[in-house]
Order: sequence, then structure tokens, then C-alpha cells
Amino acid sequence: MASNRCAVCKILNVTCEPTCICKPHFPSNSTRFQDVHQIFGAENVLKILNSLGEVEREIAANCLCYAAEARRRDPVSGVYGMKLHYESILNDVEQEIKSALNELETNLGPDQVPKYFDIPIPDDFLNTTASLDSYIEKIKNLTTVEKNNLLQFWKRENQKMGDDHRVDGASTSAGPSTALGEKHQ
Repeated sequence: MASNRCAVCKILNVTCEPTCICKPHFPSNSTRFQDVHQIFGAENVLKILNSLGEVEREIAANCLCYAAEARRRDPVSGVYGMKLHYESILNDVEQEIKSALNELETNLGPDQVPKYFDIPIPDDFLNTTASLDSYIEKIKNLTTVEKNNLLQFWKRENQKMGDDHRVDGASTSAGPSTALGEKHQ
């Protein structure tokens, strides 16, 4: 019976019941639980999964795996470091696109350059397991048109925020502090 224990029950050295909530997410032969256990601890994972409903458990398990893998890859910054890295890549690509659009406008005229696109999103996008490698491969395999579509989508989302807000929602319209102005007079 011990060989049927899930990875969490093996670590905690307890009997794994047939109704164990961890078994579907971390089976005994799963290697993805090693990082999760090392970063968050098996007891904490069990507490988290116990506090959630059945639907949320799958999402939480995937998020824990994703965060643990990110922390393993970058022990200092984790997911935030990855966000900054990919944000930098997107900014570089955005600059390349702006340059290409400027060149197209120069050669073809501004009316001939397409402005907006529909973004194809796979049906299983939210149901896939959280593996950084699969996301990285998907990004690498995007065509130039798909990358352009993705950037157009993010531009539209940022524009919805309004001209006087940054992407994170903080206002940029306040201007310089009055205290700064008084010091310089």
C-alpha cells in the first residue's frame, strides 16, 4: 500500500487515503513535488490545498509548481525576476515592432499599415500545467505576426488604463511635489 501513497503523504510519512486531496495533483511518481516541497514545505502545501475547493486545488497546485520552479531557477527573485526578464524581452520586441512599423509607414504610407489584430488564444490555455519550459517554447515558436498580435493586445490593454496612469495603475498626473519646488526657489 505504501507504493500508492502520493508524494505529499510520502514526505509526511502518513497513510494516503483513497480520497487524499493531494493524490491527483502530486502522484507518487511525480517529480514536480520535489521543488514545491523544498520551497514551501509539504505541510504548508497540505494546508493550502485543504483550505480550497476542488476546482481551486488544481489551479493552486499548478501555481505552487510554477512558483517553486521559478524560485529554483532564480533563488533571489523567483517569479518576479522572471516577470522582469520577460518584460525586458517584450520591450525589446516592442521596439523592433515600432521600428518596423515606422519603416513600413515610410515605404507604404501610414494608411497602408494595419493597426489592430485579433489574438488567437488556444482553447486549453488556462488548463495547461504550469511548466516554464512549455511557455518558453510556445513564446519561441510564435511567428512574427503572432508576436505582433500579442504586443498589439498589450498596447490596447495599457491604453484602456488612460494616459495619466502607468501600467500598474499608479497615477502619473500629479506632477512634481510642491516640497521639491520650494527647496529649489
